[in-house]
Amino acid sequence: MKTAYNYGVAKNTIDPGSIASGSWNGNPQSNNPNDPGLSFSANSPGHRFFVATSYRKEYFNFGATTVSLFFNAFTNGNTSYTYAGDLNGDGATNDLLYIPRDVSEMNFASFACNAATCGTARTVTPAEQAAAFEAFIQQDEYMRSHRGQNAVRNALFFPVVKRADFSISQEIFTDIVGRRNSLQVRADIVNFGNFLNKDWGVGQRILGGNGQILTNPGVDSQGRPTYRLKIVNQKFIDRTFEPTAGRADVFEVQLGLRYNFN
Repeated sequence: MKTAYNYGVAKNTIDPGSIASGSWNGNPQSNNPNDPGLSFSANSPGHRFFVATSYRKEYFNFGATTVSLFFNAFTNGNTSYTYAGDLNGDGATNDLLYIPRDVSEMNFASFACNAATCGTARTVTPAEQAAAFEAFIQQDEYMRSHRGQNAVRNALFFPVVKRADFSISQEIFTDIVGRRNSLQVRADIVNFGNFLNKDWGVGQRILGGNGQILTNPGVDSQGRPTYRLKIVNQKFIDRTFEPTAGRADVFEVQLGLRYNFN
């Protein structure tokens, strides 16, 4: 058996793209875009822990059974909380979110919402948006612990994903011309936890696809920032993460047949 744990942090001033303008426009910041300061890299590794173990048993000089298990837990990426739009008017949609201290610092704008977006056509009020945003902050560990601050670039880390792979193989062998030959039948179950329970081994992603939970940024008559709360599935965004639904989130069974010449 072998096991290991590591934790890593990577920081930079910018996650570079293929061209300079794209790197500048796409670099989340809350102050001077030409001097963004040090923050988490988009490739900051976070936590990783794994265990690998295997057991093999031969019997009666003609067969052997091997079972193996590999468990892997890892931080599944990170992202930033930003406004969905150009809040400061510099031509780039990369403004990091300010997390209000309390409801009194929120400045939502009312807006007319159609039936396709809200379920019924109605006017959405600032008060109901503020109440929903406060509830969102309370359930979000990062926001709850950074009230009264601007969000930090790439500081929102996704939950740790826990997955296990299981393998079992059966060998039948015999000596031919003084050398052992064997026939092996093997079954591998990738994401074995999901095979046992549909809620295990599933990753998490930001609900709504990104961290832009405050939309349509602007300013009011007093020069204060205004915005709207993001609507997902005809209701205000109410949680940070949702389960992913990719191939890695479901179990796979692989069957193999191998003949070994020795």
